[in-house]
Amino acid sequence: MKILLVSTSSGSRGGGELCLLYLGRALAARGHQVTLWTSRHPRMDELAERFAAHGQVIRAAYTNTYDRPARSLSSFLDRGTARRVAAEWRTLAPDVIHLNKQNLEDGLDLVAAARLSGRPALAMIHITQSAAYLRAALAPLRDWAARRALRRFPGPLVTTPESRRRDLTDFLGDGSRVRIVTNGVPIPPPVDVSEHTALRAELGIDATELLGIAVGRMVPQKRPLLFLETAAAIHARLPHARFLWVGDGALAGEWDAWVGARRLGAVIRRLPWRNDVPRLLDSADFFLHVAEFEGLAFAILEALAAGLPCAITPNLLGEMPFLDAQNSLAIEGEWISRLADRTLLATIGTAARALAECEFSFERMAADYESLYVECIAAQS
Repeated sequence: MKILLVSTSSGSRGGGELCLLYLGRALAARGHQVTLWTSRHPRMDELAERFAAHGQVIRAAYTNTYDRPARSLSSFLDRGTARRVAAEWRTLAPDVIHLNKQNLEDGLDLVAAARLSGRPALAMIHITQSAAYLRAALAPLRDWAARRALRRFPGPLVTTPESRRRDLTDFLGDGSRVRIVTNGVPIPPPVDVSEHTALRAELGIDATELLGIAVGRMVPQKRPLLFLETAAAIHARLPHARFLWVGDGALAGEWDAWVGARRLGAVIRRLPWRNDVPRLLDSADFFLHVAEFEGLAFAILEALAAGLPCAITPNLLGEMPFLDAQNSLAIEGEWISRLADRTLLATIGTAARALAECEFSFERMAADYESLYVECIAAQS
């Protein structure tokens, strides 16, 4: 099967783009011919370079929604781009087009292009909160444009987990084309004690210290400043605790000022984005995630696959019913005291990895999408 994976090109490092990388790798391993279509913008260089090991990469003249003056309204009204891209995709003659959208309003010109191309297509939407929910400027108009574009799209609209499916159904007023495909990640071999110790030594973390790690962009949605407050509260109870945030973003300066003002630089550190995040996870004792909202975050799935106990805020636990007291830690009540119990952390970590192996492998994700592609092609035959 020839599969065209389309990125709306908001950035190389978000979970949505990581989905394309993992999906392309898994589909290629299943014998499919995969092609990535993405913008020529330099921020997409990293994804393009990493994807090239698994399939063809096409870099196109395309402007992402959030680089436009009027954002989604500009992309919604840009019929010229939609027609040009549709013609390009028809020339490529894929069996199916898989459009990867970060959120409801992202890439509305590409939504139209997929429809105009006449090729079987589906669209994956990772974040389903409306502009009104996010209190965005011109929210009613932006939601109207996104709703109209998605209603006109003829193929399946995919999201995950169940809470996102409900959001999308409510937004559209019709769930007949909404599907769930669970995100998946590679399941690495278990790390041995000597490798774990060596990785910690590289980071300057002693074997007696407790290392909590987070991965994400430093943007309001991920709440890095709440991470700092939580880390400081843990350190006050457990002085041997240390913390690491991996990622960059607009709040980096505020983060540095917060840490500096409290003289916690030896306790809480941040690293710029790296491609070896799974390796960094192998150095940690637990994963700390405090985002305001998510789809099904790849950072959490990678942490589960690494066998890390995931400490998650209650707002996210409510959206992820597969996480429970056996395979994760709820950030509520006297939860900090549980971090001091190494045996308990190891038990939770083992259950977390078993969950990832059973439910969140990228082979399973690829198989589920493969079935949806067949459905799309059959519907258009």
